[in-house]
Amino acid sequence: MLSILTSIFIATASAQTAPPVVTPSDFWLPIGASVQAHNVDLMFNIINYICYFFFVVVVGMMVWFVIKYRAKPGTRIRNDGMTHHAVLELSWSVIPLLICIAIFFFGFTGYVDLITPPKNSFDVNVTAFKWGWQFKYPNGAQSDNLVVPSNRPVRLVMRSNDVLHCCFIPAFRVKKDIVPGRYSTLWFQCDIPTGPEEKNGYHLFCAEYCGTGHSNMNRRVVVLPQAEFDEWLVKQAQWLDEIPDDELYFKAGPKIYARCQQCHSIDGTIGLAPSWQGIWTRITTPGGARFSDGKSYADIIGPGKEYATPEDYVRDSIYNPGKHLVATYGNVMPTFKGQLNDRAVDSVIGMMKHLDEFDAKGAWTKTLPPAAAKTETKSEMK
Repeated sequence: MLSILTSIFIATASAQTAPPVVTPSDFWLPIGASVQAHNVDLMFNIINYICYFFFVVVVGMMVWFVIKYRAKPGTRIRNDGMTHHAVLELSWSVIPLLICIAIFFFGFTGYVDLITPPKNSFDVNVTAFKWGWQFKYPNGAQSDNLVVPSNRPVRLVMRSNDVLHCCFIPAFRVKKDIVPGRYSTLWFQCDIPTGPEEKNGYHLFCAEYCGTGHSNMNRRVVVLPQAEFDEWLVKQAQWLDEIPDDELYFKAGPKIYARCQQCHSIDGTIGLAPSWQGIWTRITTPGGARFSDGKSYADIIGPGKEYATPEDYVRDSIYNPGKHLVATYGNVMPTFKGQLNDRAVDSVIGMMKHLDEFDAKGAWTKTLPPAAAKTETKSEMK
């Protein structure tokens, strides 16, 4: 027993200096890729082995006693056995108590470390909503997947736009609820870059059931060396500004639509919100679809009306989605005010006007003219 207790102290102390490596997955745990993962896995495995040990001891003795002391025919029933054994009773009380104290001590110190980010942490503001994530960086850049620098602690400052969510990154062994009306934080540090490919990134999940599109909140965490991350951060903040106006709808549109496709289809598939298929015809044709208050598009769009142009209506619907609800649909769309600027909105409007050029997943099906394609290739190589 004492050897088990001693192993907890020795193993946990040695874990503090463990080198940064990606620990392989096993039967119980996925790969571990953060500086916190090694200690979390160590405590998990130690507790598991303690449970294995006592399971074998208890079940083994129980089976042995059943066989050895089973009642045989003709055996006289005895009631004069011992009533207590002080040494035995103290042993099975004190030794488990010491083990539990050791587990609590190292578990609590590990918990304090997990909730206390270092002072030099890189902050990323995270907004969870039904059903997606927005990751916003100090320079104003935004991304749909989380991109972070390696060899540097990262703190996520998280809030929810609607219901309860939970940020869970299994490979980093971090998880935190995101409660509406409150800010939550968690931190991690990954010292091993994944490369720029999203498919190589670590999984990020919402671990709190938040409605119909809950499973659509799966994302990736991409880890880049500091120099590459700094370069990506600058480009990410300027990517919309570098796209020519006439190419905005097919270059930026699909990227923005990726945040809309959880609810809006473009092929007529029924979802949680109206399909974009034929939307520009519905908006610009007299009559059109009806809203929950009985009005139609023609009642609110046109000279002297609430919206002078269809573009004004789309813009306001993005920023104030609950103002006019299409009949039979609920108010489930979050506001994108502060998340999508004017050029982003322009790209969405442009995509709506050219839906015949996109497939059901929002990918542009046409090709660039040779001259434009050549220019595009050069810009990507810079």
